[in-house]
Amino acid sequence: MKSFGLLFVLICASSAAVTRWSDCPNITGIPNFQLDRYLGVWYEYANVFEVFQAWSTCGRVQYSDRGVKVGVVNEQINYITQNYGNVTGAARPAIPGDPEEKADFIVAFDNIPFQDSESDEGGVPNYRVVATDYDNFAVVYNCKSGYIYNSESLWVLTREQIPDQQLVDDTYSLMTNLTLPVKSLEKTPQEDCQKMPPL
Repeated sequence: MKSFGLLFVLICASSAAVTRWSDCPNITGIPNFQLDRYLGVWYEYANVFEVFQAWSTCGRVQYSDRGVKVGVVNEQINYITQNYGNVTGAARPAIPGDPEEKADFIVAFDNIPFQDSESDEGGVPNYRVVATDYDNFAVVYNCKSGYIYNSESLWVLTREQIPDQQLVDDTYSLMTNLTLPVKSLEKTPQEDCQKMPPL
């Protein structure tokens, strides 16, 4: 049975555990985003707690070229059951034809209520790549404005399953400078991942 994994149910920001009482920061996805370099495999190093990621370990996401869209496969091992699970979907540009080519996307998953992974329509992004060097790390963020408070989602992705500590330190410093909720990040266990399918 497929279960919600990683990113990505990578972004239903309304269920984010981090509450932000101040305004959402004026942060967009990086401009001139090189999507072809972003494709491939990423490991989840850390994230703020999301309900649908409860008991998730060994988080991994695979992005593939689907023309205008990006294919998404989020994978995990459930800590309690030790079962493998995955969820598939697609990411599409929040602003189709954006001249700035910002890394602002709408991620939708297959067979999930109120999500349409087949849609081509633009809209409000729920997945923003706010920092990446493509080869080592990526920071994915979203802030959803509410009537009383705002909700934040944040993920740190790395190309290596066990990244170098200096890379981690530099990435956390970068996120701090962006006023992201770094103190709310929880490291994702990446040990005992033998049940993950080989790449």
